[in-house]
Amino acid sequence: MKQHYWISFVSVMMIYFVLISVIHAGEPPAKALTKKCPACNKLFSEETKFCGEDGTKLTDIAQRMICPQCKKEGVSGEKFCKEHGKKLVPAEGVTHAQDADTIKQKKELAKKYYKEGTDFCDAESYDSAIESYKKAEEAFPDFPALHYNMGWLYSKLGNVEQAIRHLQKYIVLAPDASDITEVQSYIVVLKNAQEKYKQVMDTFKNRDDTMEKALTEQKKKQGSVMVPAGEFVMGTNEAREDSYPEHRVYLDAFEIDRYEVTNAQYWEFLAYMKKTNDHSKCFKAEPSGKDHTPRFWENEYYNNPDYPIARVDWYDAYAYAAWAGKRLPTEAEWEKAARGLDGRKFPWGNEWDPVRCNLSGDPKPVGSNESGKSVYGCYDMSGSVHEWCADWYLDSYYAEAPSRNPKGPDHGLRRVIRGGSRFSQPFQVRTNTRKSEQPDLFNVALGFRCAKDVKSK
Repeated sequence: MKQHYWISFVSVMMIYFVLISVIHAGEPPAKALTKKCPACNKLFSEETKFCGEDGTKLTDIAQRMICPQCKKEGVSGEKFCKEHGKKLVPAEGVTHAQDADTIKQKKELAKKYYKEGTDFCDAESYDSAIESYKKAEEAFPDFPALHYNMGWLYSKLGNVEQAIRHLQKYIVLAPDASDITEVQSYIVVLKNAQEKYKQVMDTFKNRDDTMEKALTEQKKKQGSVMVPAGEFVMGTNEAREDSYPEHRVYLDAFEIDRYEVTNAQYWEFLAYMKKTNDHSKCFKAEPSGKDHTPRFWENEYYNNPDYPIARVDWYDAYAYAAWAGKRLPTEAEWEKAARGLDGRKFPWGNEWDPVRCNLSGDPKPVGSNESGKSVYGCYDMSGSVHEWCADWYLDSYYAEAPSRNPKGPDHGLRRVIRGGSRFSQPFQVRTNTRKSEQPDLFNVALGFRCAKDVKSK
């Protein structure tokens, strides 16, 4: 009985499996889902062209290729892992356990590069630090501390755009961090700095165009005047001791600029210096590292091409004059060009007239006061800006100066400046008034004009 039952059971099971095989033999094999609807993200098989829900044309799903060792995904077209050289394989079929292992490996790799970058930062090897941090980001981009450090480092290196990007990523990855408010505030500071930098760059671009156009006009009207050889009255018996005594001085003929050097003219000189770094004509004992850029060169004042150049020290003035094929005037030459042969107190005469010079405190273009020019045709020799001269200053020099072509003491601590400025008082802009400053001093009221020798025929 038992044997008959067993035979019957085996027969039934065989018939069952045959029927199942026959039923499924008629079904097509499962098709791979290789198409996606870009509108609703539903997946479809290869031969389907349009979404059954909304009719949108389907797009191909790019196959993910990963390294079998580190499980890092390769970019489109890559066949081998950059890190290990292994041939990339399709990512489909990787188990959840394998995914977890991959993430863990990526985190460990990122931590390794992160520490390496931090060590480089501590050693102030910032370029190497950036490279290590980039490797850490590539291995595992969702690493909050990494983006914090990268933001700090990029801001230190002056790359504001990258600094902002990484600090914003830090905020997204660590929204509950205790320093989020400080980081947000710092991002605002960086954005303001970025906007200011852009404005400055735009200003300089516009300034270049303005200066180039202005130079053409300035070169038509600006030049030098010739002061003939001969004697003139220098100094005075009625003023400060350093201007005493009044005495007669003979000077060879010379030329002196009609106007003070302008922003546009000095801009042209700076462009040459930046392009060539040619300091061959500069004063041999000038301070090291001089590039002759006026202080606060980004200031709005320097956007006006016709304003007199200011905030230049004596070494800057010397360098410009030599570059232009000229030199700074001696103190005696400057006084003769301003005073003429009749010993006048002001370039225009002996009577004070505030209309004839700029003591307003506000800058004006060179040559703005036609009625204030000297007998030789030099403008702004009273007011506007103080002007550097070639000489060393000595308060008792007049008592011992030669009567022919005096050039000042052989050495000293300060250089002569003449002419007063727009901030001066009337008594400070007389043609015989002497002042001095240390040669490395600069201020908003200090500029210069140039002179040169006249070749004898």
